[in-house]
Amino acid sequence: MQQPRRRRRLLLLLLLLLVAAASVVSPCLSLAPVSRTVTVDQQGGGDFRSVQAAVDSVADGNLQWVRIHVKAGIYREKVMIPKEKPYILLQGDGSWNTEITSDGHAFSGSGSGSRILSGNGGNVGEHLKMDGHSATFNTSTFIVLADDFIARGISFRNMYNAYSKSIPHQAVAALVGGDRSAFYDCDFYGFQDTLCDFTGRHYFHRCSIKGGIDFVFGYGQSIYDNCTLLSNMPPRTKLQPGWVTAHRRLTADSPGGLVFKGGSLQGTGRVFLGRAWNEFATVVFYQVSMSNVVVPQGWQSWDSPALSSITFAEVGCEGPGANKAGRVAWEKNLSDEQVQSFVDLSFIDKEGWLSNQPWSVGVA
Repeated sequence: MQQPRRRRRLLLLLLLLLVAAASVVSPCLSLAPVSRTVTVDQQGGGDFRSVQAAVDSVADGNLQWVRIHVKAGIYREKVMIPKEKPYILLQGDGSWNTEITSDGHAFSGSGSGSRILSGNGGNVGEHLKMDGHSATFNTSTFIVLADDFIARGISFRNMYNAYSKSIPHQAVAALVGGDRSAFYDCDFYGFQDTLCDFTGRHYFHRCSIKGGIDFVFGYGQSIYDNCTLLSNMPPRTKLQPGWVTAHRRLTADSPGGLVFKGGSLQGTGRVFLGRAWNEFATVVFYQVSMSNVVVPQGWQSWDSPALSSITFAEVGCEGPGANKAGRVAWEKNLSDEQVQSFVDLSFIDKEGWLSNQPWSVGVA
């Protein structure tokens, strides 16, 4: 009678250890169920050879988490997850092993910009039509418009501008346009407009984002938790310094803001922390280690007709790039309460959606 009881105790102990491990890897995650797994292997050892074919296999209106395991390899394709296909977990074999790549750019005529605009709908879609920015979004290697999406251990790359940056064009590696999206241990590679944080609430954990011009941009409301920002501006160039961010909100009351919490900003060349896409732009750097790639002014007003309504702020940052002696006079000084409202997870997650995501054991 002792053996079954001992086995049950061991199984219980193992479950507790797994839950504890999940909280260490990412304290906001729990062991939510995954209904099924499909495998992508370009060598033919899985259910599909392409990522898009696996996405297409998920039923419209899906309400249970489906894991798409993308085995190691370089997948040369453009991938679209439409709004009709929520609850997808896209899981690679590590960002250094699994890569989705293309080389579209704003003047290539490739992509699916009309689907982006019609899929997103509402005021933002109309605003983009008026602004004429759809050509930029067309270039995306990876596009997710569905709510409730997760990516783990995958690289998203746009190879245009990779070798010559003298005449750059917009070339997006990933566009995130659904609500409640999370990226863990993912890499984003590009130069101009690398990551489009389009609309919705998003969480990025231990990700790496490389670019030179507006390499995190959009209307989104996101926390970048312990992420690495890498400038790849040429060290010797006649180009003016680049920009890490370009954020925009439609109105003063619209949700939105890019919060960089921990992590680092490093690389080559010189960059501004951001420029205001309009007068309601909101970007906060909190306890970020900054190398000397940051220019002394820190920020630019760019497309903003007013300075008082821009919220650009740095709090508790360190390193040579964090010296605020030469910063623009209109950078915001936030109160402790305001800082907490940005850096707390409730900024993007008041209802607990992060804690209801699946965590996969045994896959990178």
